[in-house]
Amino acid sequence: MIMMIQGHTISAVLVPEAKETAFYQFLHILRGLTAPAFLIASGCGLAFSISRKREANPLKVLLYRMMKIFPILVIGYFLHLPRFSLYQLLTQSSRQEIIQFFQCDILQTIGWSVIILQIFLTFIRDRRLIIFFTITGLLSVLYFTPQVNNWVSSPNFFTQLLTPNFGSNFPLFPFSAYLLLGFFFGLEFYELQKRTGIKNINRAIFVIGLVFFSASFFIKNSNFSLFLFRTGSLILFMSLFLTFERVKNRIVSFFVVIGQESLLIYFVHLIIVYGSALNKGFIHYWKENLNTELSIVLANALIVVMLGMGYLWHSLKEENPVACRVLRNCLSALLFVKFLTNW
Repeated sequence: MIMMIQGHTISAVLVPEAKETAFYQFLHILRGLTAPAFLIASGCGLAFSISRKREANPLKVLLYRMMKIFPILVIGYFLHLPRFSLYQLLTQSSRQEIIQFFQCDILQTIGWSVIILQIFLTFIRDRRLIIFFTITGLLSVLYFTPQVNNWVSSPNFFTQLLTPNFGSNFPLFPFSAYLLLGFFFGLEFYELQKRTGIKNINRAIFVIGLVFFSASFFIKNSNFSLFLFRTGSLILFMSLFLTFERVKNRIVSFFVVIGQESLLIYFVHLIIVYGSALNKGFIHYWKENLNTELSIVLANALIVVMLGMGYLWHSLKEENPVACRVLRNCLSALLFVKFLTNW
């Protein structure tokens, strides 16, 4: 969360010449890990949920999952709305605005990947087959990414889900591969943690991360090399953080809470930095116009505000969940009505 907020803020407001420094390039590499981290975590979460609901009716699980994913997709496409009016969207949108609306970002990749995977799991129930097809799908996505990019020649809803050729930052090819890896990782972790301790699992995770990271420098295929570099780095971070699994203190609890409120923080910080159909963001006022010091101050200030907001909202939900649910639903309903009636 922290790397994502600073990455978006500094990228939006920092003057171009300062982006040539080694410091910025280092931050840029770290920022490149945030989307794969979200995708791997989403895949793990799906695997844990599936493992706990093995005996549940698969169609009911599919319906439940789609109800959970629907708000994520709505938020994802809201962030790309060129104007906050259904009438204007249908009658006044330019071709470029339509392309912008259908661009695929991290929430769309998570949402559509989970839906496709859940539909697949509705028909395939055997664990060994699930693992086989997950690994096959992961390798296929990475291998066929260049072919898909060359095959797509015009932008539309479907092609923009698949390729970055028309502005999509995190299309399914290749980014769904990270979610599939997280799903495989989660399935294996769920079974192993019941048989052995966290410490033994952590040793294996560290070795796997080190192998992936090292192998990335010897693989010539750029898609596989970048995938191994990012996943190797993240698996090593997992190994580091797993050492705190049994630790109980305020610092660890704070970051657990922040992780649970990641969707809220993601959404709010994006509309602050980049704006939306309802507001102007940092990029409107200071687009690539601040020096390094001011950019860092602004990024750190936003980090503090966002972490504080996430913690406060979580605390309010713990104390009065019904009131928070009513508040959230009423706000969503008001925005929906405004979207329908704003001519």
